[in-house]
Amino acid sequence: MKILFVGSEATPFSKTGGLADVLGALPKALINQGIDARVVLPKHGITKNKFEDQLEYLTHYRIPVHNKNEYAGVQKIVHEGVTFYFIDNEYYFGYRDTLYGHYDDGERYGFYNNAVLKMLEAVDFFPDIIHCNDWQSGLLPYIYKQKYEHMPKYKGIKTILTIHNIAYQGVFSKSLMPYLNIDYSDKLEFDNMINFLKTGIATADFITTVSENYANEILYEYFGFGMQSILNERKEELFGIVNGIDYDEFNPKKDKKIAYNFSPYNYIKGKKTNKSALQKTLGMKESDLPVIGIVSRLTEAKGFDLIMNEIEGLLSKKDVQFAILGSGDSDIENFFTNLKAQYPDNVGVYIGYSDEMARKIYAGSDMFLMPSRFEPCGLAQLISLKYGTIPVVRKTGGLRDTIAIYNKYTGEGTGFGFENYDSKDMLFAINNALEVYGDKSSWKTLVKRAMNQDFSWDASAKKYIDLYNKLKGE
Repeated sequence: MKILFVGSEATPFSKTGGLADVLGALPKALINQGIDARVVLPKHGITKNKFEDQLEYLTHYRIPVHNKNEYAGVQKIVHEGVTFYFIDNEYYFGYRDTLYGHYDDGERYGFYNNAVLKMLEAVDFFPDIIHCNDWQSGLLPYIYKQKYEHMPKYKGIKTILTIHNIAYQGVFSKSLMPYLNIDYSDKLEFDNMINFLKTGIATADFITTVSENYANEILYEYFGFGMQSILNERKEELFGIVNGIDYDEFNPKKDKKIAYNFSPYNYIKGKKTNKSALQKTLGMKESDLPVIGIVSRLTEAKGFDLIMNEIEGLLSKKDVQFAILGSGDSDIENFFTNLKAQYPDNVGVYIGYSDEMARKIYAGSDMFLMPSRFEPCGLAQLISLKYGTIPVVRKTGGLRDTIAIYNKYTGEGTGFGFENYDSKDMLFAINNALEVYGDKSSWKTLVKRAMNQDFSWDASAKKYIDLYNKLKGE
């Protein structure tokens, strides 16, 4: 079986979020199970800067964009057994210092969707299934059905769209239409705007999302961001498969970015050493206090209004430290910068993103806080488990699917959680975690169980293979 993943980012070539981790790891897991899985991406400026000397030129062609014929080059690299193709256009991608947020994103990614479909003939790779991801490839199923599905070489290709976060939809003015090289249909439109994600939902053969619970949640108005009606129309073709993580990448036994490598069998020394290194790096007092880690975009959607309501009370009443990494809303950034100044011994803050700093927080914290308003899957809680850092989560989306809530009577569970989006409920869950942390025997058992959880991509890859076979009618 041949699968082509289409997306806008993948590790190690480009990354802004969890999509990159998925496209960097899932194809590799599929190849390990006998699938010919390949990936196509834009050749972003960051990719060009890091990998130019490793890329192999294959071919080029032209794509009509309004009254222009734009150059589309195709280059490739084989990374960890996976073939990655790159659509090369200096104006649309190579000169840009960021992946998104440009005035012409609609034109750029419209060009990209057209270029990917033409690439199949140019490189003579015709997959059984084209697996699109998020709004940036949302037009592709529509373009395929309008222009390609009756061509002999293209006939029979199926399409899947995976929604990684339904809040991001690729919404543009209808004035974009002449630049998309396609005929108009109401499938392109939502709320009097061109909507790339809605187009994909309406026209892909199957739709998936990144956890079973999120697939159910997005059928409702609170989580659906306007897409709930069309998703309900297509719910027989909607599936949820939880993300995995790459344990070659995230593994405290061999992570070179942490102070001390450890496993479930020497985690006490590992935690102590990594905690001390984390406290030193972030300018906190070195102590045995429980450390609560946060690695996140600093936005209200990630639950920071709840955290900001309760964190000063926790710091003033409890012997606890917080280690926070992220960037986002300036008000939230300023809040934590000021909090560090107020509680320098017990608060460490890193505004921005650093993979090395994130690893230090995963390895050196005792608990990991994720009180998200919504969370399609979440990878941070899965990484935390592997690093023996116990998640405290709101039971939503993939957080509900992946974290079993601790039962103090039976000792079962892998983390702590709360249901309602309420700061007092979050505080109750944190206090439960701190109480169990004080019982060293119970905490040790909990940490070892967490570290032994298996959220590798192998299980998720098997579920995708089953879905691919279902789509092909096999």
